[in-house]
Amino acid sequence: MKINRRQFLRLAGLMGGASLFGGRHFFDQAGPVPIYIEGAPSADPVETIPGVRSVFTVCALCAGNCGIRCRVAAGVLVKIDGSPWHPASAHQLIPFDTPLEQAVARGGSVCAIGGSGIQTLYDPFRIARPLKRVGPRGSGKWKALTWKEALNEILEGGDIFGEGNVQGLKSLKQAGHGATFLVGDADWGALTFIKRFVEAYPGADIQRDHPSMLKHVAARAADAVFGPAAGAVDAAYRTARFVLSFGDAPLDSGTPLVSIARDIADARLAHPGFKWAVADPRLSTSASKADLWLPVIPGRDLELALGIMRALAQQYPAQTKFPHAGLKEAVMARDLDEYASAAGIRAEAILECARNLAQEGPNAAVIPGRGVLSQPNGMEIAKVVLTINKLVGSEPGTGGLVRASYDFLHDAETRLLKDRKRSSEPKLFGDPVKALIIWHSDPAYDDPASVEDYFKSPEKTPLLIAVDHRITETSAWADYVLPETTYLERWDICLSPPAVTMLGIGFRSPVVGSFDSASGNYAPILPETKPMEDVLFFLGAGIGLPRFEADASGRVKTAWDYYQEAFAAALESMKSSGYPIAGAKEYAQAALERGGVFVHRSATTNAKTAESSTSYKPLSLEPMSEQATGSADTLRLITYSLPFHRSPSSGVNSWLLEVLPENRLMINPQDARRLGIKNLDRIIIESLDQKNRVQAKAQVTPGIRPGVVALANGFGYTQSGAQPQAIDGVSSGADRTRSAGINPAGLNIIRIKRA
Repeated sequence: MKINRRQFLRLAGLMGGASLFGGRHFFDQAGPVPIYIEGAPSADPVETIPGVRSVFTVCALCAGNCGIRCRVAAGVLVKIDGSPWHPASAHQLIPFDTPLEQAVARGGSVCAIGGSGIQTLYDPFRIARPLKRVGPRGSGKWKALTWKEALNEILEGGDIFGEGNVQGLKSLKQAGHGATFLVGDADWGALTFIKRFVEAYPGADIQRDHPSMLKHVAARAADAVFGPAAGAVDAAYRTARFVLSFGDAPLDSGTPLVSIARDIADARLAHPGFKWAVADPRLSTSASKADLWLPVIPGRDLELALGIMRALAQQYPAQTKFPHAGLKEAVMARDLDEYASAAGIRAEAILECARNLAQEGPNAAVIPGRGVLSQPNGMEIAKVVLTINKLVGSEPGTGGLVRASYDFLHDAETRLLKDRKRSSEPKLFGDPVKALIIWHSDPAYDDPASVEDYFKSPEKTPLLIAVDHRITETSAWADYVLPETTYLERWDICLSPPAVTMLGIGFRSPVVGSFDSASGNYAPILPETKPMEDVLFFLGAGIGLPRFEADASGRVKTAWDYYQEAFAAALESMKSSGYPIAGAKEYAQAALERGGVFVHRSATTNAKTAESSTSYKPLSLEPMSEQATGSADTLRLITYSLPFHRSPSSGVNSWLLEVLPENRLMINPQDARRLGIKNLDRIIIESLDQKNRVQAKAQVTPGIRPGVVALANGFGYTQSGAQPQAIDGVSSGADRTRSAGINPAGLNIIRIKRA
């Protein structure tokens, strides 16, 4: 039987989950997870054609930072698969000294999102030249400029839009106002470079968008419970014996998805006693494959966490160690039935969680996910959830929990920034600024109502500059769009999420284009696009910032100049911290060619690691009293991520939209009957303030709690090629399939009816 690409992707998604997580695997065979998850059993024909070269780098389409191997034929990227040198992609890493030409015979895994990166690189709606708006902000009317013209106007300012004088970056420096840099999910190398730019620019600062701040919330919560370290914690899925995922769906949206799914499959097969519980109002893929589904009322995770603590103290007092007497007193103030009723969970299910936690102790893991962190008091709830681990003796490194340790990079950052005088505490985006430079961030998609008002008025943000590779929801409001390269055309130093239990760093490098290592000049496939670092070097030189000036010959530094310095600093810091790596220049080149360097934790006996703290910081334990579910005529809307479609970076890629062209509103049959809605009916969704009104199809399913409805993230774009732009009076055209579905931002408590 012949199948097309769409049918293959559907079957792969369905059979992958069924085969690996249905208690036993494909066709109910016994034995280990099939070797096909490591990649094809033999070389793909494209890999044996003379002239096809492999470039090992790091994906950037989600926060997983998986290692990828890119096949390039005659300068064209033809395939992306997993790297055998990266622990997020390969189960067993090949030796670091394996020659590059031999690595072609070994592979790794890559998810559907990672494989679609080819379409990100060759997106027909990429920006090819610097653009300046020639109409009101958001009008979609642009004029193409040369780089010299664009940089000059941004630096000098003036009446550049015919709307009155605008201060350029030079005059802002002289006034001490600086500029604000809005950064989204940036990797360590790029973020450190942006810090260098900001700290050299008087009055400048960095702001972060809401999605990237969630990572900071997770890390701060872990610091409060386990002591200061370099990041959030996660379950050590290979060694844990009981995992409780709070507002988290590792098989749907885990980071990195492939390695977490593989580790859970391995744990299921190697340890028949492994148990897993998922607290989520929606029956996700993760919940459907877990041993226990806890359909908690949205916004009542705190009550569920306190109920589990109450059950532990009540049923297993000898095994339960409260880190602070005040915590136990607060937990015991309500009985188990009260907590269970408030959370909407049967007391018996809470007792089952407590039994598994007490039984497994240090080998248990309780993890707060995005569903917890994104709540208004998400940090406090995350602290309570993580404290459950301490009650049963589970600390990072004991078996159930793992924590990434990147302390060595503090030394590297100090060397790269030198005379550092400012705090690195991130600041949430939103304050009015004189000039805003945006990179790797799309707040107008995440929160369109409030951000549109912020961007629409030049009085609030007089100068708005986007460094981007396409016109997104946010860059559509910009005064200037400076065309950037994609992640497959840049360098970076990338950290892995804590679920990747090997220690080390990933190195990203350009896959296509041409590069002159002697001069540092890189020519991407679109010659007028530039890596973000090159853009900032030109701006910094024009402003006259220290460490950004042109040299005696007039040459402005390049991204490659910075990354040579950054790669060397990172490797030297690893070596001085006890990591068993060489410090020679040849070793650094080998690490770059292999997409990074990783070692097992057991090999870092002399490396500096953060110790867990036995101190305890008081937590806010008062359960929420606000409405958590819909009333008789309203419903509570939650969002979720799909394993193949979840990120603005890849959400418009057609290979992913072919799998699911639009998101449907999940609704319980009880609610559907009450509202007279049938499966696939077209329905109207309206926010209570009536400011947000959209249409969707209904997906009637018992896999969601009554009173709650759900929409998948990553759909409903109004930009990124979904509507045309006029450049020099010529329309760019549009692909309407990119706008299919609904962007759930701005929807919370809703009303729905048949269209």
